[in-house]
Amino acid sequence: MNSTTPHITVHSWLPGTSNKEFISLQAAIEYAGEHIDEIPAIEILIHTGAHRYVIIWGDQLAALITRVCVPHRGKASQGH
Repeated sequence: MNSTTPHITVHSWLPGTSNKEFISLQAAIEYAGEHIDEIPAIEILIHTGAHRYVIIWGDQLAALITRVCVPHRGKASQGH
């Protein structure tokens, strides 16, 4: 990943848990969703340059995980 490529970090405040970097926000949200039981200790940092970040955490992160990771009800039954 070069310095001009935007990157996203899934940061965990849990001791012994490594942070993980992504170039896709969707991939970062899906990864966070895999660790939903740790949601109070997880935040997503979107690096915007010059040591600045957008931080997604708490209820906002939980809502994004729900939107990205939970399939919409009824989609599977459409067209049947």
